[in-house]
Amino acid sequence: MMRAKRNASKAHAHPASSQEQEPLNTGIARVLPERLLTDQAYLLGRLGREARRQFTQVLSAWELHPSHYGILLLLEAIGQASQQHLARTLTIDRANMVTLLDTLEERGFIERQADPRDRRRHVVKLTASGQEELQQIRQARAKTDEAFFAGLDNEEQGTLHRLLVKLFNSLTEDHEM
Repeated sequence: MMRAKRNASKAHAHPASSQEQEPLNTGIARVLPERLLTDQAYLLGRLGREARRQFTQVLSAWELHPSHYGILLLLEAIGQASQQHLARTLTIDRANMVTLLDTLEERGFIERQADPRDRRRHVVKLTASGQEELQQIRQARAKTDEAFFAGLDNEEQGTLHRLLVKLFNSLTEDHEM
């Protein structure tokens, strides 16, 4: 049985995060002053909070947070990495990284082993169980994304994605590791 289903009732009884916010008021655009609707930073902030709220809600079924998901995705993409590399790439404080990895290791999603070339370092890998759970999380997230982006057609969603990646790259290119 999927871990998420076992934890679903617990996740609904106890919010996943003290940072949870009320859902976006979908009728609010009709009553907001035009100035707020033309302010890109305001709109990005509001949409970002709503996207994070919905994403956090999806992850709460697994009792995980967005940082856990980022770690799992990165490990899936690169195979294995040192704890330091994960922290640096995901811009997570090294002390927080240890706590995040402890949670993932306790759940059997990852394994840490001493690096054979430098026993002071640990190499982190995604387990088969972690890969399976990641696929289930991805499917749940896809359903949430479908509803979140329902106001855009496929072409608009593709354009938005390209623009977000372009903006992300332009803001992070000077801060490369």
